Amino acid sequence: MKRVVLPLITVLCFYGESIFVELLPIFSFLDNRIVVPRFLLVVLILMAIYYFRNVTLIYAAIFGLLFDIYYTGVIGAYLFLFPIAVYTASKMVKVLQINVLTSGLITIIIVAITEALIYGLNILLFDVNVTVSQFIYSRLLPTLTLNFIFYLIIFFPFSRWLQNRSKEIFSE
Repeated sequence: MKRVVLPLITVLCFYGESIFVELLPIFSFLDNRIVVPRFLLVVLILMAIYYFRNVTLIYAAIFGLLFDIYYTGVIGAYLFLFPIAVYTASKMVKVLQINVLTSGLITIIIVAITEALIYGLNILLFDVNVTVSQFIYSRLLPTLTLNFIFYLIIFFPFSRWLQNRSKEIFSE
């Protein structure tokens, strides 16, 4: 049963992003802003920080491929971005003392970089006419706000569970 929980959480985050987007039009306060839930990326970053890096890299590659197939028409964008994000988070852990603040900072930085890279990829491949200031105001800031709120909600239970799970596996 314990082996099923982590894949179940990642699958729920994967599908939770699309469900959240479907429910989002209910909110009228957004005023032409695009909010992109990156719940799966936040969970993968927390896994990179508090769980085994190599296992998390496998999850990142699998879900990156699924993300590309399910959501985008370009195979490879998220397949490479998710593992790079996980690897970057795991390397930042080696330099920083990890606590709720630094984990949140790592999460926000990596989500921002991922969004910026996707923005650049969209400009290159699809000739999107959105200026950098429009991107920052209408997409990046609302996305970072939403994902930081999600991070704050899941941080304590999920990070503790990951730490306990890694101790159980290590002691086996």
